[in-house]
Amino acid sequence: MRAVSAIIRHRNFDMNSYNHDVALLKLRKSVKFSKTVKPVCLPQKGSDPAGKEGTVVGWGRTSEGGALAGQVHEVQVPILSLIQCRKMKYRANRITENMICAGRGSQDSCQGDSGGPLLVHEGDRLEIVGIVSWGVGCGRPGYPGVYTRVTRYLNWINTNMKEGCICTN
Repeated sequence: MRAVSAIIRHRNFDMNSYNHDVALLKLRKSVKFSKTVKPVCLPQKGSDPAGKEGTVVGWGRTSEGGALAGQVHEVQVPILSLIQCRKMKYRANRITENMICAGRGSQDSCQGDSGGPLLVHEGDRLEIVGIVSWGVGCGRPGYPGVYTRVTRYLNWINTNMKEGCICTN
């Protein structure tokens, strides 16, 4: 656990639609990287993870209505295109260009995972392409999890970060 000294919320966050559901946390102390503690990279501007397999990591529930996980869990999920997502059971206009959908059947993020990462491997880099945002239940067929699309916020992230990125391209 790390103490947080500041939270920078996106000023356009809409609590009804969850559009612009992104924030930065400034840690009170710096993180010491090691063999087991490593940074993840921001994705390349304009990259699209649709069609790739992603990994969601979190401490949330492992089933809808279940107890919170006592340890960190991860699940592999397929990442859908914006067109595919808008064809799911959600109202099409609810899914904005600032969002990504990922998941299948019983594989999904769940309550308590919000704010966690949706990660993809790009060569030898691990990139955070999404941030767990919202969904209907957990793992319901036709309702993939919805994530904030990180590439839509790269300028905002870079503007609000005082130190440079650790990852190199």
